Amino acid sequence: MFSFSLYFHQALCGCTVNAPTLDGRTVTVSTTDIVQQGMKRRVSGEGLPYPKRPDRRGDLLVEYEVKFPERLSQSARDTIAQVLPQS
Repeated sequence: MFSFSLYFHQALCGCTVNAPTLDGRTVTVSTTDIVQQGMKRRVSGEGLPYPKRPDRRGDLLVEYEVKFPERLSQSARDTIAQVLPQS
């Protein structure tokens, strides 16, 4: 499993990450969903080879970590308060 850190705006608006594979390639993983802390995505056939079937591979898991800003300006706070739902 690979873990990727996303900034808050990426978690809300969608993002693309490049996940490394064990054979040196990278797999592009995109999401347009809102990413929650600890959310995982499964990439079929890009994980470890099966012990008894080395020609087949398991799934690669990608886990997201959301990085929240440490500080926000008052105008940024006001904008966020207007745009995001209160519930």
